[in-house]
Amino acid sequence: LNRTRGLEVTSKQIIIVSGTQQALDLLSRVLLDSRDPVLFEEPGYPGARAAFMGGGTTLVPVPVDHEGMNLDALSTAQLDARAAYITPAHQFPLCVTMSLPRRLALLEWAEACNAWIIEDDYDGDYRFGGKPLSALASIDTSERVIYVGTFSKVLFPGLRIGFVVMPNELAARFASARGYMDRQSPILEQATLAAFMAGGHYD
Repeated sequence: LNRTRGLEVTSKQIIIVSGTQQALDLLSRVLLDSRDPVLFEEPGYPGARAAFMGGGTTLVPVPVDHEGMNLDALSTAQLDARAAYITPAHQFPLCVTMSLPRRLALLEWAEACNAWIIEDDYDGDYRFGGKPLSALASIDTSERVIYVGTFSKVLFPGLRIGFVVMPNELAARFASARGYMDRQSPILEQATLAAFMAGGHYD
């Protein structure tokens, strides 16, 4: 994560989950209360929509243009949300990359509103040319971004292993909720993936 996505994190901040869908379901339960407003890309990822709606939150659709999610399109009342869900590296389904000014505006909004940004980096490793862009979380100085990643897009869909990088203040709480759900992801698959990565094959 440090080398490829620009993140400075400790192992205590990383929680292994059974794919992105479980991550989003857990986040909707841990971070949000019923009817809490969540800014959501429009159009956006149906799986995330289902996870947040299943948690009882209220989705606030935010238009996406060639620079990504456009907060300027919202009213002041609509901006009073508890969280925002985004796919900034490769927006789903329009495939645009969120511009730096939009990223900075989103971070400024989160800090001002004491809100969370859920960054779903589902395929940030893929680029047609050059190195992958750094994650939004890499320029977050206020620990407002929760970074969600998965191995299923790069390796294969049946590998239900993903991860969440939590801000320090939330890590223990999220890990506890993860444990209550199903204790842990399968150990054999995790050990195999760790050996695969340690051998340089993932790169």
